[in-house]
Amino acid sequence: MKALRTRRAPIVLAAAGTLLLSSCAAQQEEAPGAVAPTGDSAQATCDAVQVGEFTRCENFYEDFWPEIDRQMDALYEQAKTVDGGRLVIWDWYELAPEVIAEFNKRYPDLEIETRGLTYNLPSAVISAKATGARNTDILSGSLVSAAAMTDEGYWADVDWTEFGVPEEFLTIGAPEMLPDSINGSLMQYNTDKIEVPSSLEGLVDPTYEGKASIASYNSIVFAAYGMANGEEAMVDLIADLKSSGTLSVLEDQNSPLSSGDVPIALGQTLFNPNPSLDVEPFEHSGVFAQFSGVNEAASNKPGGMLWSLWNAYDPDWLELRMTDERFATTQVPYPGLPASVFEQATGLMKTNADALLQSLEDGAMIETQETRDEWIAMIGAADAALNG
Repeated sequence: MKALRTRRAPIVLAAAGTLLLSSCAAQQEEAPGAVAPTGDSAQATCDAVQVGEFTRCENFYEDFWPEIDRQMDALYEQAKTVDGGRLVIWDWYELAPEVIAEFNKRYPDLEIETRGLTYNLPSAVISAKATGARNTDILSGSLVSAAAMTDEGYWADVDWTEFGVPEEFLTIGAPEMLPDSINGSLMQYNTDKIEVPSSLEGLVDPTYEGKASIASYNSIVFAAYGMANGEEAMVDLIADLKSSGTLSVLEDQNSPLSSGDVPIALGQTLFNPNPSLDVEPFEHSGVFAQFSGVNEAASNKPGGMLWSLWNAYDPDWLELRMTDERFATTQVPYPGLPASVFEQATGLMKTNADALLQSLEDGAMIETQETRDEWIAMIGAADAALNG
């Protein structure tokens, strides 16, 4: 579940950076080369609509998907001949059997091995590369959480446009990173107990004393405010919210949110099905793209590419994610996909998708490759103010 990894980005980055310095001199077994597309990939023209700072291709499934689908069939034929058809996927949490079963409905000759490594994910990837052990075929994360992997060249060089992906999707992150979803900062709240303000500054009102919580690892909630108003203003706001008794740092926000004892939780998308709970965007919130791609040290690169494309864009899989609570995650599909993808959403996925898309329309800030280091610094400053 990439959302949790993203929320813990400062901790993850610190761990990854330390290990990278110690492993860069290790001898590496040469990984299989890049996978070439099958045939000439004729690039369609995007019927572009702006969704905040993202470009939506409304004609994606009519004009882009057929070529992507064809390339996926070719990747499957390659993937099942590599490493005995084994596809290794490490993530924050291991893949659910139901998810693997959906993938195998279409690609039955690939055997997925999955591990959930939480905080140890970056170190496991780095250690496997350093020792020559079987590594994950997939990398994933946001620009912030994957920064160390990006800077050290862990993402395999893939030109996704050659496999049919619109070039408009590849302007936010490094070009080898395939955007697959979004998440962002939202106010979760108990509608039976309270109404929420339209901004973080609004929480300073005495009405909200003792009413809001945040997890210690969620300093990213304040980062967009700092990017817009400066680090000093952000630190002062955090100090005011804490000293006034408005904001409590809680590791378990869910229980007091659901009961109404602390009816506002600053965080990201909602995962609690309690019908009394809702989420709202707020002024100076941040929405961040999340990416997947192929590990440079992968043993099954075509399998890694296949999984990345399927998970991000396959319409049948996305329909399940949007309509079947068994497959709902805390990530919302990439907003470059047509509006029809989001219009079919039900339940928690509709709640979260509506809030994040509204946040983008309201002008939410997003991380880009060019501003990534500024975001990292701002998250670090917010973390120090929140937990210092």
